[in-house]
Amino acid sequence: MAGKEWKVGSAKRNKLSADVKFTNAGGRAYTPIDLSASNNVGHQQLSTDAYSSFYNNYYRIDLKAGFSLNSSKRKLSQTISLDLQNVTNHKNVFSQSYDDRSQSISTTYQLGFFPNIVYKLQF
Repeated sequence: MAGKEWKVGSAKRNKLSADVKFTNAGGRAYTPIDLSASNNVGHQQLSTDAYSSFYNNYYRIDLKAGFSLNSSKRKLSQTISLDLQNVTNHKNVFSQSYDDRSQSISTTYQLGFFPNIVYKLQF
C-alpha cells in the first residue's frame, strides 16, 4: 500500500491524493468435489480428504485518486474520489460447486473490475 497527498490552494487547506494497494494472499483451503461420485448420485459429493486443496492465490490491485475541499469558516470537509478496484480484472475464485444439469463443477468468482465514485461530507 502506498499513497501521497499534496496540499493545494492559496491557503494550502485543500488536498489532492493518490493511492495504490496491492493484495496477494495465499488461496483458501477447500474440500474438492468428487466429480464421478457426484455424477453417480446426481448431487454434490465431496472428497474424503477435507481441506486438502487450495484455490489459486488471491491477487488484486486497487487505485484511488481524490480531492478534498476543507472549509475555512466551518468545520466542514468535502471529498470526492474515484476508486478503481481490481484494475487488472483478475478472476479470484470464491467457491466451486457441482452443477447437476451439466454434471460438471462450476466456479464462482469474486468481484472483478469495479469503478467506484465516492462523495463524502464531514462536519
